[in-house]
Amino acid sequence: MFNILNKIKKGIEVIVCAFLIIMTVIIFYQVISRFGFNYTPPWIQPLSLMLMVWIGFIGIAVGIVDNSHIRVNLLVEKMPQKIQGLLILFQRILAILFGFFMLFEGYRFSSDMQNATISGLNVSSAVLYASMPVAGVVIVIYLIIEFIFWKKRDEIVTEEEVL
Repeated sequence: MFNILNKIKKGIEVIVCAFLIIMTVIIFYQVISRFGFNYTPPWIQPLSLMLMVWIGFIGIAVGIVDNSHIRVNLLVEKMPQKIQGLLILFQRILAILFGFFMLFEGYRFSSDMQNATISGLNVSSAVLYASMPVAGVVIVIYLIIEFIFWKKRDEIVTEEEVL
């Protein structure tokens, strides 16, 4: 089960890296075309902004999955071990609630934006805002599986660190 989840996570990371590479290439192309040929294609800026939004939201999901998001550990580290475990559990519960919020509100918002189009791209604005529910799905799935296998969590972390 965790092997499949690791492959999915790696696939998501590859997609994010591909988006980053595409965004870098098209912005480079924009700079060359603007300063070299005094022309900027109208699709470059909206596409790069859309890719940046997707990278940001999927990055949030990967950060929560990897437990590498920004947090302050000073207070948690000063607590006894049992309280640290409870605080980590509480944090993961808040993260799953955040994932559900992103899923439902992102879906609602992208549905509302379905009839609007992104100028320069002529695609529905829902494509831009779909990044939020997709990130929410990733967060929810990973955290639910983490809760199911909570007792084996330490073993899995050490196995991943060895790999």
